[in-house]
Amino acid sequence: MGLVEKIQHRAHTFYRQKIVREQYPMLTSLSRKEWQKKGALGVVYMLHHISPKNPNGIPTNEDLKVSPTFLEHIILNYKKENFQFLSLDELWEVIKSSTTPQKPFIVFTIDDGYADNYIQALPIFEKYGIPFSIFIATDFINHNSILWWDILEDLIIQNTTIHFGNIIYPTKSFQEKWNAFRIIREAILGYDQNNLLKELQNDFSHYTIDWYAPVKRQALSWEQIKELSNHPLCTIGGHTVSHPALNKLSETDFLREVADGITILKEETGHDISHFAYPYGSPSEIGEREYQLIKKFDFKTVFSSYGGCITLDNKSNTTHLPRVYLHE
Repeated sequence: MGLVEKIQHRAHTFYRQKIVREQYPMLTSLSRKEWQKKGALGVVYMLHHISPKNPNGIPTNEDLKVSPTFLEHIILNYKKENFQFLSLDELWEVIKSSTTPQKPFIVFTIDDGYADNYIQALPIFEKYGIPFSIFIATDFINHNSILWWDILEDLIIQNTTIHFGNIIYPTKSFQEKWNAFRIIREAILGYDQNNLLKELQNDFSHYTIDWYAPVKRQALSWEQIKELSNHPLCTIGGHTVSHPALNKLSETDFLREVADGITILKEETGHDISHFAYPYGSPSEIGEREYQLIKKFDFKTVFSSYGGCITLDNKSNTTHLPRVYLHE
């Protein structure tokens, strides 16, 4: 192996080790030592789709997917390392307790409300007796939610250029497609959330689009959610009504989004909703205002979408508990 190859090999090895430590915290001895120095107690994982991955898809969207095989693999690895698996209520007991748990823990949370959570994930969680939660955006279930990221991906993959507003982006090569997706995605996230459909229709006026087709294909049904809410392994949590970027909303609209989503879930399932996850949940969509407003709802736990492990410091602040985005 030449000098250049050795340098490339070492760089690749370092990169892979860094990814393993970040995405599967405390699973390796090195990661465990690093996180335990920070007072880590366990990991709350965030997932969306549990379904086979498409090798030709846009990576930003494919990162929302974890294959059933991989989910089972992660569960088995953490079981081998003697982790305990907690429900959200059990996590809450750990957080409010004055004692430290004897074993590190894993909590599985799934966002939005996709049917593959019921079809693909539930059998795996049942097989191993693993608790999990699903944070439901109620417009998903009522087919009123616009999964614009799926439509954007389809348009970009199917065309060699993409018209967005007054700009035409080249989308011939894979890199061009990915670049266009990322640029347009950021623009859409900056839309007025109360006029999302109007702004989408304006910027994609060159195309005839059924904006509600993806959610009709992909969402859980209320019957499935009711069954899940009564399942001993599953906890249903809140995720607003329409899945907006909350920091783009007025205080009144923020409170209505959260409250109405909780009311609908409670009416449909017959259960209280004690846990919540912010839509998107990164520092680009939530901040100190959102952390203060969410206190009005007296949730046990509230989750962001970043931040690493649950640590001793998190025990004093449950308005934006960290999660780790589980990638395959």
